[in-house]
Amino acid sequence: MRVFDSIDFSSPADIRSVQDKLLAELIGRVGSTSLYYKDVFRKNNIATNKIKGVGELPFTTREDLQRHNWDFLATKRISIREIVSTTGTTGEPQFIAMTEGDIERLAYNEQRSFTYTGAKEGDLFHIAVTGDNLFIAGAAYYRGLIRLGAAVARVGPQNTIRQFDLIEKLRPSAIVAVPSFMLHMARAARELKINPKELNIKKAVLIGESIRDTSLRSNALGELVEEAFGDICYSTYGITEGQVSFCECGQKEGLHSHPDLVIAEVVDEAGVPLNDGETGELVLTTLQIEGMPLIRYKTGDITFKITEGCKCGRNSLRIGPIIGRKKQRLKIKGVTLYPKTIENAICKLKDVVNYQIEAVAGENQSDRVILRVGSLRTDKAFRDGIIENLRAKARVTPELEIESPEAINKRLYDGGARKAIVFKDVRKAGKKD
Repeated sequence: MRVFDSIDFSSPADIRSVQDKLLAELIGRVGSTSLYYKDVFRKNNIATNKIKGVGELPFTTREDLQRHNWDFLATKRISIREIVSTTGTTGEPQFIAMTEGDIERLAYNEQRSFTYTGAKEGDLFHIAVTGDNLFIAGAAYYRGLIRLGAAVARVGPQNTIRQFDLIEKLRPSAIVAVPSFMLHMARAARELKINPKELNIKKAVLIGESIRDTSLRSNALGELVEEAFGDICYSTYGITEGQVSFCECGQKEGLHSHPDLVIAEVVDEAGVPLNDGETGELVLTTLQIEGMPLIRYKTGDITFKITEGCKCGRNSLRIGPIIGRKKQRLKIKGVTLYPKTIENAICKLKDVVNYQIEAVAGENQSDRVILRVGSLRTDKAFRDGIIENLRAKARVTPELEIESPEAINKRLYDGGARKAIVFKDVRKAGKKD
C-alpha cells in the first residue's frame, strides 16, 4: 500500500491526479486477475488502457456481488488472510476476502479517520461494538487505534452494568459505539444514578446510524446522545464491501472520504452523477485493495456529496449523512419516506424505550408499516402522543403496537443478529407472483 502524505490537504487537481493513477492501476490489475471484471470488460468492449475516468466504467451492484461473490477475487487464494462479511440485513451476506495488504490498508484508513476526531497517541478507547462474527468494523477500529498509538479496551456489546463498571475502573478518554446503544446506556445511567458527563469520556465515535440530519445538524438521536454525554460525538459511515470508512472532522460539516483509498460518487436513478447537495445513491470505487476490489459499486445508501473544501483545510470529498437505504424506501398512502424519518419522530418521546419498524406488502402500490414500540406505558394518552408526533413530523400514521421493552429487544436481535434490526422488511415475502 502506498501512503500519500497530506493528500487530504492537497489541491483538488492534485487529488484527481493521484486518483487517476491509482484508478489506472486498479483497472489494469482487475482486468487480468478478477474473473468477474475480466468478463465485464470483455462484454462491454472495454480497453483497460484507454479508460480516462471512472465515469467511463460500468456499475457493480450488490446483486452482482451476491451472485458472483468469489469471482471478484483478484488475488490467489493462498494470499487471503482474513474473511469478513456484510450483515445481510438487505439480502444474503457477501463475503469479502482480505490480504495482508488489505488489512494494513484497513488499519491505515481507520487511523486517519480517528485523527480527524482529534484522537492521538496515549488515548484509551473503550470499544463497545462486537469484534467477532466476521464483523469488519471491530477489527478495523482495533487495528486503526493501535496503528495510531492509542490504547484499546475491547469490551464489545456487553450489558450496561459491565460497561459502566469497566469505564469507571479504566477511565477511557473515548468510546466507539452505536448511537442507539449510547442512548440505552444513558437510560441505564439514570437508573444507576450515574451522570454520564462525569465519566471522563471526551470523545464518542459513533457508527452504524446517522446522528446528523440533511442540514448537518444533530438529528433526534444525536441530540439525545449529546444531551446525556455532552457535545463529544463524531459521526461516521463505513461499508464492509468497500473496506473503507468516512468520518467527521472537528467542523462536523460532512463525512470526509480518503481520496487515495476510494473514489466516491453520488448518482441518480439512471446512474447520472449528481451535483453537490443533490440526493442520490452513493457509489464507491475502491483503490489499493488487493483481495476484492470494486469498481463503481452501488452501495444502496442515499446521501449527497460536498466537494467544496472544508474549513479544516482538507479538500477530500465529503458526504452528508445516510438518509436511508434505497431498498428501504417506503410509500405510505402517497407519502414517500425512509424509516429514519419515523425513527426521528419517536426516539425523543418520553417513555419510548426501544422500537422496531416493520414493512409489509400492502395494496395499491402502498406499503403497510407496523411500528412496534417498547414501553412500560400502554395508556391511551401515550399512544395518542406517538400518533400525533408521527403525523406532525413524518406525515404518516403507521399501525402502532406497544409491547414490553424486553419483547422488542428480542425482535431487534432475532436470529442472533450482530446489530439491532430496527427496520424489518418483509414486503417481498408478502407479494404474490
